[in-house]
Amino acid sequence: MEEKNENLNKKVAAWWDDNPFVYSFEKKEVAPNVDFFREVDRKFIKWTPWGQRDMRPLSGMIDYNKLRDKKVLDIAVGTGWSTEQFARHGATTTAIDISPKAIDLTKKRFKTFDLPEPEALVADAQNMPFADGTFDFVLAWGCLMHMPDTEKAIREIHRVLKPGGRMAAMMYNKNSLHWWYYIWLSKGILRGKLLSMSAQQLANRYTDGVYQGGNQLTKFYSRKDIKKMFSMFNSCKVRVYDTTTPIDHLPHRRVPMGSILPIRFKNYLTKKLGQSLWIEVQK
Repeated sequence: MEEKNENLNKKVAAWWDDNPFVYSFEKKEVAPNVDFFREVDRKFIKWTPWGQRDMRPLSGMIDYNKLRDKKVLDIAVGTGWSTEQFARHGATTTAIDISPKAIDLTKKRFKTFDLPEPEALVADAQNMPFADGTFDFVLAWGCLMHMPDTEKAIREIHRVLKPGGRMAAMMYNKNSLHWWYYIWLSKGILRGKLLSMSAQQLANRYTDGVYQGGNQLTKFYSRKDIKKMFSMFNSCKVRVYDTTTPIDHLPHRRVPMGSILPIRFKNYLTKKLGQSLWIEVQK
């Protein structure tokens, strides 16, 4: 199993290195300049309005000011949008990613905005090169679900957090409209994909990188799964979020009958059937 995970881990790293996550439906040329980085930030905010209070990504979920002078670990940084926010608010930030391209982009982001070069290194969250109890806060945005050994990564996060330290993460919700309707039913059953693909292959194919033929590994979890996986922590809070777009596009984006539903009802459904699980734990 360990050897199998290692082989898959290499494929995952290579895929993300070749497909930097720039919040675009199509593969785009990466041009690390002000316009490029701010367009990534703009798209992130557009895709996750539930997480925003202002124009700082995840400003509605993370109190950056309370992290001033704290030691923060940012896992799977992509282009460094979150790393930038931690640094701008005075946190001592360490950024890691399994993709060398992501680390390079993060360093170029800081250089582009004339910020001190961050501590950013290629490292695997499933085997972190840090001492026990190093960090006050850890962010793992949209990455744990792409790791072969998610449980091991969670144990590593627990290990490197200080007593009383906190972690926030986003993972995909299995009890979501996205999984059961748009992937399982629409692709798996109605289009017959389950005749030749497993449920895991469906998840890989029709989530991140869908226009590039899918990625190497994507996993969905229920709230019950999350509670169990993070049970070593003293507290674990899980909330469901999404935009109303999946509901608006019911039964199909070309026949968006869901858009006529009352907004209060759509917001209620989103809190039950949204794609994103926002997880907050404390050691």
